[in-house]
Amino acid sequence: MPRTTERHATVLNKLQSVIEHIDSKTAAERRLAIERWVKTYIRQVEYLEDDKLQFLYKMFRDESCWSDTKLNNAILGQKLTEEKIEAIDNPFCRYNMACRYCVVDKIHPLFQEQFESYKGRVSPDAVDMEGNPVNDKYIRNDLLDSMESYDPVFSFWIDRESEELKLKEYSNIGGFRKAVDFKWSQGVEYFYNLLSEQQRKEEVTNAVITLSSIQSNFNRATVLDFCLHKMDDSTKRELLVKLSEKDQGVYSLLNGLIKWSFLDTVQDMIKRLCYEEVSVPTDKILSGRDYGLLLSSLSNVILENPELSAQARSTIMGIWRCNRFSEYKKLVLFSDDKALVTPVFAAFITDWNRNKAGGDVGIKDQILEILRFAEENCSSEDLASFKDYVVNDLKMVSMPGMVRNISYSKLMGELFYEVSVSSDLRTELASPGVSGLSSHSK
Repeated sequence: MPRTTERHATVLNKLQSVIEHIDSKTAAERRLAIERWVKTYIRQVEYLEDDKLQFLYKMFRDESCWSDTKLNNAILGQKLTEEKIEAIDNPFCRYNMACRYCVVDKIHPLFQEQFESYKGRVSPDAVDMEGNPVNDKYIRNDLLDSMESYDPVFSFWIDRESEELKLKEYSNIGGFRKAVDFKWSQGVEYFYNLLSEQQRKEEVTNAVITLSSIQSNFNRATVLDFCLHKMDDSTKRELLVKLSEKDQGVYSLLNGLIKWSFLDTVQDMIKRLCYEEVSVPTDKILSGRDYGLLLSSLSNVILENPELSAQARSTIMGIWRCNRFSEYKKLVLFSDDKALVTPVFAAFITDWNRNKAGGDVGIKDQILEILRFAEENCSSEDLASFKDYVVNDLKMVSMPGMVRNISYSKLMGELFYEVSVSSDLRTELASPGVSGLSSHSK
C-alpha cells in the first residue's frame, strides 16, 4: 500500500463524509469500502482538488453504486467511464478506468482516442530499431509499452499482434488466471462471472492457495476476499485442508486479510477452523508462534482503526476461546513468545479508554478473561513473573494508536490485582463451611 500522507488522509475523510445511512453499521462498512477504493486508486485521487473531488462525491452518494455495503463494480465502471456526472467533469482517464473495470464495449473507442493523441506527438521522421519509418502498429505497441509500465491492466485488452486495432481474445479461464496474476480484483470478478460452476470452484480454490503468501499486499488481499466469499462451505473446508499442507498456509491467508482489515472474512474462516470438522492436526493449521502473531496483528487493527476495534476484539476472543488452540494460549502467556501478547493488552486498554464515556461494552471483562486463564493455568511464581513482564513491557512498548496520557502499566497492575482478589475470594468461598449457608446448626 502506498505510504499514507496527510493529503491522502484528508481526501479519504472528505470522501467518507458523504456517506449517510440510517443504519450505523452499514454506514461504517461503506466508509471502509471507500477507504479500500482510495487505497487502490491513491495515485489518481491523492492530489485532486475539491472541485475535482465533486465527481467522486456524486458517485459515492449514488445508491445505484452500492450493493448493500460493497461497491457495485459494474455500475462504478459505467460512471467512471462517462465524461461527466451531472455536468461535473470526470477527472480520471476514461480509458484506464474502462480497462480496470472491464467496460469492454468502451475500451476500443477510448483507446483509439489515446492512440490518436499519442500518434500526433510522434515525429513524421521517426524510425524503428531497423531504420524503417514507424507504422501504426509500431506506434500502438510503443504506447502499450508505456501504459504497461504504469499498470499491466492498461495493455491487457489490446491485441499487440494485429495490424489493425482490435481487442485481444481470452478464454474465460485464461482471463481469470491472468487477472489473479495481476492481483486485479475487478478483472477477477469479471472473468469469474463467465466461468462455469465447476470452473469457479476449481479456479477460486487455486487462486487462494496461490495468493496466500506472507508478503501480502492490499491488492492481493482484495482478490483473496472476493474468492473466499464465492466459496461454499464444503469448498472452504477443502481449502483449509490444502492450505495446511503448505508451510504457514493458513497463517499467511489469515494474516494478509487481517493486515488489510477484511475481518468479516477472517471471522468466517476462524469459525470454520474452530467449530467445524477440519480433520487436520492443530499444529498443521497453525504453529504456536503463528497463533500469537495473529493475535498481535489483530491488536494493530484495534489501535489503528477505531471503527473496526469491536470487530477486531471479537475476532481475538473468538480465537482465544477456540478449544482447538487451548494449548497455544499457555505458550503465548508463558513461553518466549509472550512478547506477542503485550500488544493485545495494549490494544484492549486503549479501546477500553476510548469507550469509557459510552460504557465499557465488556472490554474490561475480556481482559480479565485472559488474565484469569493465566491465573488458573500456572503456578503463583509463573504468574508473578508474567505480571512483572507485561507491566514492565507496557512501560516501554510504543505502537501507533496508543495514547500518551494513559499509564498502561499502572492499569495493567490494577487488573492483575483485581484477578488476584477475585481468585482469593473464590478460594475462600470454596473452603469448608463457606458455601452460601452457614455450617452451624440453629
